[in-house]
Amino acid sequence: MNDFESAKQLFLQGLQLTEVNDLSAAEAMFARSLEIIPQRVSTLTNLSAIKIKLSKFSEAEAFARQAIAVDDKSPEAWSNLGLALTATERHEEALNACDHALNCNSCHAMAWLAKIVTLRALKRYSDALVACDQALKLDSTKYEILYNKSLILKELSRLNDAQEVYQQALNMRACVFPITIGERCPTQKAEVLIVNRSPAVNNSFTPFDSLSRFCPNFPGQLGEKLHEDFHFNYVFFGDGLQPSTRTKIPKPHIILNNHANGELLILDGHLSEFAEFIDSFGVPVANHPAKAVQTSRDISAELLGTIPGVIVPKTMRFSSRGKIRQALAREIEDEFDYPFIARTLVNQEGVGMTKIDSPDALIKLLLGGCPDEFFVTQFVDTRGKNQFYRKMRAAVVGDEIILIRVDYHTFWKVHGRKNPKRWPFYFENPHLLEEEKRICNDPEAELGRSAIQSLGAIRARIPLEVFGIDFEADADGRLVFYEANATMNLFSTAPKELPNPIEAGDRLKVAFQRFFTSMVDRMNK
Repeated sequence: MNDFESAKQLFLQGLQLTEVNDLSAAEAMFARSLEIIPQRVSTLTNLSAIKIKLSKFSEAEAFARQAIAVDDKSPEAWSNLGLALTATERHEEALNACDHALNCNSCHAMAWLAKIVTLRALKRYSDALVACDQALKLDSTKYEILYNKSLILKELSRLNDAQEVYQQALNMRACVFPITIGERCPTQKAEVLIVNRSPAVNNSFTPFDSLSRFCPNFPGQLGEKLHEDFHFNYVFFGDGLQPSTRTKIPKPHIILNNHANGELLILDGHLSEFAEFIDSFGVPVANHPAKAVQTSRDISAELLGTIPGVIVPKTMRFSSRGKIRQALAREIEDEFDYPFIARTLVNQEGVGMTKIDSPDALIKLLLGGCPDEFFVTQFVDTRGKNQFYRKMRAAVVGDEIILIRVDYHTFWKVHGRKNPKRWPFYFENPHLLEEEKRICNDPEAELGRSAIQSLGAIRARIPLEVFGIDFEADADGRLVFYEANATMNLFSTAPKELPNPIEAGDRLKVAFQRFFTSMVDRMNK
């Protein structure tokens, strides 16, 4: 094979990798092709475009300028230059480069996209919106154009229109590139596919890849923690993922299901389709949806309620549909004593969660926009002789249980300490951080053997492979169960000023390494 054919093969492989959004691998192929034939414009422009997507803007600019030096009529090269200059805040130069691109070919959609990005950076939103409409006339299949249009509409205070366009952009991106490819490195042993639930559209307008990779719980943390050992890819299951795009997802060695909120799985109404999608890969799955639906709050309470030494607060689901509020209040009062906690079905982190201390407070809640369905849980005052409320979190990874954090509060709704508003409390009570270290480093010595045995019993009854358990342990070693599910942050989110025990995080990382390795071994048998 001569040099031209070798360079061509590498170039074509780069295009194929670009099509499946494997940007780092595509970058390497284009670079190798360019080493063989240094001045090929198509290779220079494709490599420049990949560098932009990888946020390597100085390199992107250099390759774009090389391409222009060879062919100053290339709209791709001028467009890439415009995008690279915009990213480095040289907006007027960028606008000039975009105009060069359009002079080369006024029907080149990516040249219009480059101009849109530049006009948006210059805050010329009305002009940018006109450019969006022109670009979409030329090519209505570009996710990037629709995404930029949603951002522009947001800046023009057309929020409803912006959200609609943003959703269209997400669906289009999922159809074209359903998968987000994580960064590669030579030491990675296996492919892990993380399946997320399609995100709810809000006012953040986060880019697709960031939504995929930085999901707000432990699967979003694993890509960084286990990067050297496993290669992570990410996909959403939802309206944007069509059957025709399933074939674009490379087969993994193992799957971690992150659409694991039992209530959401039920409410979505697509459980069988989702399970079929997961099973279609034919590989080991952690937190299969058929198991996750068994971990809603009321079902968990039933599963765990008979464990000796575990206090499981009574939890029931109520419906407000077609009911007079006073009658609904009596229905709740027939089952629960005051105080109790009312909470929405699917929210986490204490959102939509209210402690009800009296009949008047209950009526006020029910009259104030009560959801169609909600949970009620008996409130258990766990302070005892302690000054503060306390909530401990254990991470379950396969057969291992690791105590990872202990949080405290003067208020019953105990949160972690990533919010700076919580920091003064810990600065004023540094002994609590020392207590946390002792508990995480030797939980049996601090909490008693019966509490640890209770954790093991809970682990045995919850059908998931990876999840978190929030709980308290009283002075008699009884464990007060709060919740167990696969939607928690397991690795620390605490600030460096007030860190969770580092050793606990190290143990958790090793547990995940062992667990994923065992899954891969099972796949290879």
